Amino acid sequence: MRRSILALTAVLFVLAACGRKEQPGAGAENRAAPENSSAAYAKKDTYFKLPNAAGGDIDLASYSGKPVLVMFFTETCPYCRKAAPFIQKVSASYTQKGLVVLGICIQDSPQAALNFAADLGVTFPLAYKGKEISRNYRTQGVPYIYLLTRGHEIYDVWEGYDEQYDAPILKAVETVLAKK
Repeated sequence: MRRSILALTAVLFVLAACGRKEQPGAGAENRAAPENSSAAYAKKDTYFKLPNAAGGDIDLASYSGKPVLVMFFTETCPYCRKAAPFIQKVSASYTQKGLVVLGICIQDSPQAALNFAADLGVTFPLAYKGKEISRNYRTQGVPYIYLLTRGHEIYDVWEGYDEQYDAPILKAVETVLAKK
């Protein structure tokens, strides 16, 4: 009888545990609606909210309705350092036209992103702790440059960096900006 009660208790415990809703983890927390954005923002696989190296957070939802150019980088990557001046020029030329330019450092230290900005004259916002987000974007190294549409769908992607990418990036930016 005692074994029957213990077995029944164990079965009930297992059933109760399987039916219990899990508490949201870090991933779900990152998907929660930001306080300053519209509740209507449809989060896609491209969504991220990361700490800003300058303080606060960079939340993709804050740029709802705007095309976004995102560059994944590390502080010392030679190709990232080669790409940064061009991406800075894109930011300077197209921000007033509605393009948002963001950098995501996959390193965990805000200092890595701040050093990158200081060394290369980068003024667009830089996030850090972007390793998990880079996996969501399916990067296979750095730099990876993504152009997102106004709906934050991936329009185009450039793996690595070479000056031959400059013209196609500019053309894609102009195409995305022209689409309403």
